[in-house]
Amino acid sequence: MSKSGLSFKYLITILTGVLISCCNTESPHLTINFDKRASMPGKGRSSAVGFAVSGKGYVTLGRNADNVQLNDCWEYDPQLNTWKQKSSFPGIPRVKASAIVLNNKAYIGLGHNNAVGVYNPTSCLKDFWEYKPETDTWRRLADFPSNFTDACISFVYNYAIYIGIGFSESSYGSELWKYIPAEDKWIRLNDFTGRQRFGAVACQNDRHIFFGTGYRTGNLNDWWEYHPESDSWTELESMPDNGRVNSVSLCIDNRFFVATGRHFGGNLTGGHVKSDLMEYGLSIDGWHLRGEIPDGNRENAIAFVIDGRGYIGFGENDNGVLNDFWCFKP
Repeated sequence: MSKSGLSFKYLITILTGVLISCCNTESPHLTINFDKRASMPGKGRSSAVGFAVSGKGYVTLGRNADNVQLNDCWEYDPQLNTWKQKSSFPGIPRVKASAIVLNNKAYIGLGHNNAVGVYNPTSCLKDFWEYKPETDTWRRLADFPSNFTDACISFVYNYAIYIGIGFSESSYGSELWKYIPAEDKWIRLNDFTGRQRFGAVACQNDRHIFFGTGYRTGNLNDWWEYHPESDSWTELESMPDNGRVNSVSLCIDNRFFVATGRHFGGNLTGGHVKSDLMEYGLSIDGWHLRGEIPDGNRENAIAFVIDGRGYIGFGENDNGVLNDFWCFKP
């Protein structure tokens, strides 16, 4: 065979191998199934916060089916599949607060005082609290130094807490702040470089911090990585839908998930709530549909991770506030 024939055959072999490799890399994973767990006492809960510390899950704040804002706090034991009431949050009851865990303590606050009825300076809550599950005690910290307190994102890096990109009395935010617990001090960082918004999600592992979705006069489906060392952002592959707000996100064994939420809009513009579980593949910068929460269309749910399992529940849909609770293992 001529040298050109060998080269052509060699090229075809390489291309075939590349195509097979791409198909194997990008093929969908197995569908994830969900197990129903015990509901929390009460009349359901929406726009609450959830977090996990030392093998237990916690849910606090939000509102119930009677549209009453709540400040009670509940602990979930996954081994017993039971809920136990703990000390209530000491501040004003609220919706769409922020909660993040660092060094086995939860940091909770901000949010919106829905009882006010309209957005004004008194509806944007700036108080910030430390909760120690070990002693079931609360301690007030320095207030958040901004009015962009509603439906913020939050994450941790290098013993600091990052919160921002929420809504204020009348405008969408791009501010990002860093809180240093050892100094009880807030530091303003560079503003987010993409579109202002609220109701977005953030999830992370030890090496990557991802952020996206939300709403700003329209549904957003963009996806970004934040680089804390340089305080900068890189845009990645958008979610393969028309955008969502009020979703949840989880990182389980270095895998990244976004679930539920609402594509905002009326009956004539395709508005709907979602039950899907989407996985972001870092190696391919792409997305896969991994499963659907049974009868699970909802927004404003809670989510946390315990021992390699994801927990998602509560929230609301077009029929009202929900009280179901689900578990999955990827």
